[in-house]
Amino acid sequence: MDNRFQLHQASHSDFDSLFDIYMHKKVNRFLNFEIMPSDQFKDIFHELMHSGQLMVFKKDQQIVATCVVIRQKRRVGHVATLGTLATHPEFHGQGIGTKFMHALFEKLRTEGIKRVDLYVEEDNPLAQNFYKKVGFQAEGVLKKYVKRQDENHYVDEHLMALFLD
Repeated sequence: MDNRFQLHQASHSDFDSLFDIYMHKKVNRFLNFEIMPSDQFKDIFHELMHSGQLMVFKKDQQIVATCVVIRQKRRVGHVATLGTLATHPEFHGQGIGTKFMHALFEKLRTEGIKRVDLYVEEDNPLAQNFYKKVGFQAEGVLKKYVKRQDENHYVDEHLMALFLD
């Protein structure tokens, strides 16, 4: 991988950069929390830091993408679920999301993960196409799963999975 890029676990010092990504209008619409001021986001940030492994992908020391990796346990210990996956909109269309996913897949593969899954909303075809491009396959639909605060309807959620062989 290009040495300008680094994948590592987030730290508390990444708060401001992650706040900027997660609260961006293009990104936030597809997350499971609303846009909020930074003081309110602190609780969400701590939840993300403790819900799994909050990963960040940096280009030249700037965070350009992030996600939470939740490793399952016991009989499904070979499975990791990705959540709050986001690339900073300034870096969309530059192949950075693909680099991020491949670096993350390699890390997970070395840790014994065989299956990676995630959820993506029906009305986010850009993300669905991206996930397909990096190898995910559609597995099912959760009907009327998401309800955004500023909308009066529910959105279906798609389950997608990738197998690391």
